[in-house]
Amino acid sequence: MSAEFGQRSSGAKRPLVIAHRGASGIVPENTLLAFHLAVEMGADMIELDVRCSRDGHLVVLHDPDVARTTDGFGQVHELDLEDLLRLDAGYRFSPDGQQFLYRGLGLRIPTLDEVLANLPSHIGINLEIKSSADGDARAADGRRIAASLAARCRREPALVERLLVSSFDIVVLGELRQMRPELRTALCVMPFDPLLRQLDRVCEAGLSALHPADAALGADAAHLIERAHRLGMAVNVWTVNSADRIAELAALGVDGIITDDPERAVQVLERARRAAAAR
Repeated sequence: MSAEFGQRSSGAKRPLVIAHRGASGIVPENTLLAFHLAVEMGADMIELDVRCSRDGHLVVLHDPDVARTTDGFGQVHELDLEDLLRLDAGYRFSPDGQQFLYRGLGLRIPTLDEVLANLPSHIGINLEIKSSADGDARAADGRRIAASLAARCRREPALVERLLVSSFDIVVLGELRQMRPELRTALCVMPFDPLLRQLDRVCEAGLSALHPADAALGADAAHLIERAHRLGMAVNVWTVNSADRIAELAALGVDGIITDDPERAVQVLERARRAAAAR
């Protein structure tokens, strides 16, 4: 399989640089500004989070509540798109906890439509399906987003080639695969999850990739990556910001580095590539 947009990479290719919520270590996360900056920094893919508003619009926001990143309050699934678009998506961002340089600059919560319209077509998109906190609402949200993505891919077949859909909910991913089996899908895994068991689940479900937290990788990381590759699956690790750790994971053969600092990741991987070529 090729390394394009989240698939299993060949040994000759460096890991993909996947910008976590855009260049979120430098500017407000999940904004068009963060996505454009990540592209300028050389990211191969943009990772973003999608939720559903009360009136059925897909918006790009990580948390179920708007309070951490905006000047508003309330659950995304209890707010209409009009309410969400009034919020200042740069309000809470501060590089040092003292200065809030992005307040009042017009940064908004983007819709998925806006992101797709604004990102260059050569940039891959790792779209993570988010849903409500728990219970029936959670399942309904996930299915709603999956159905909307499937419908969009029917209308825009070219989107399939640049899309990698991830989630912590393997049921939602399975339902999406039933609707659009050609879509690449990835299971996100928390630090406390046993990775080999999760790898078996990914394989049984026919998914394309495993997205483990970096903290979940232990002494058997090389074995896990090798096993995933034998099964034809990619391993994309989140969230990795240390230059040393980026280099270590690249040496282990991971397929993607999900990072808040895409510029640093690109620089580290390029140095490693040049060093390997010189040997």
